[in-house]
Amino acid sequence: MVDSAGTGTGVSAGGGWKAFLLVFFPVMLSLVWLSFVASEWQKDVRVRSVAVDGAQLVSSAAVAKGLERWIGKNIHDVDTGAVSARVAGMAWVKQVRVAQELNGVLRVVVRERVPLAEVLFGGERFVMDTDGVLLPPPEGFDTRVRGSLVKVSGIPSTALRDRGFLRVDKESLWLVKSFSEALSEAPEAGILVRELHLERSNESWFSVAGDPARFIVGNDGDFKEKLEKFGIFWQSVISKKGYGCYRLVDLRFRDRVFTTDAVPAR
Repeated sequence: MVDSAGTGTGVSAGGGWKAFLLVFFPVMLSLVWLSFVASEWQKDVRVRSVAVDGAQLVSSAAVAKGLERWIGKNIHDVDTGAVSARVAGMAWVKQVRVAQELNGVLRVVVRERVPLAEVLFGGERFVMDTDGVLLPPPEGFDTRVRGSLVKVSGIPSTALRDRGFLRVDKESLWLVKSFSEALSEAPEAGILVRELHLERSNESWFSVAGDPARFIVGNDGDFKEKLEKFGIFWQSVISKKGYGCYRLVDLRFRDRVFTTDAVPAR
């Protein structure tokens, strides 16, 4: 700007823009360079470890060991579908989610199957999950899981499969699940009941530790009511007469309990 005497007194607008550009362009160049470096670094991230979340019945070490082939590979080249398929083939794994992390960690999140019953089938011991799949006992089964599950025998032969594992028929699954749920609501019976044996023609029965009697509950449900009836019968009759008095105790009828005496030993 020029005063009345013709003397320059201000700084031109052009000078301000030049100062701004002198600061702006170096900053922008730095940001572009940092973005380029970060992008190149991300492209070269290698898998350095496998982290497993959600595994309790499944061995985390076994999962990680099964994925060792991907260690050292570029994390962006890892086929997460192939990783998921490998882990999903393990017993007790129901669902898998795989994530690639920029710190080089291949993270595997496992959703496990839920144990329902201990099963004797074909002369071998299995654990049935809540979908009716027969699986090998998980690691630490005898100390961590076994005591909370009912034992089951008499499962019919099956050719059904789930990811290569045997799966029981729908009726057997319903019987085991319904009986287990009723047993969980009858703690006194839960202490005594040892094993559920499945029979066709409405003849399924359970046994009690220390007593040879078969307690018939049938195949038509209402197991909670039948277990309550069993508890009353046990307290009012068997606890007084003693073990071994009966061969059969039929709990299927609403108003009565029918019994068959044990055959006396000769």
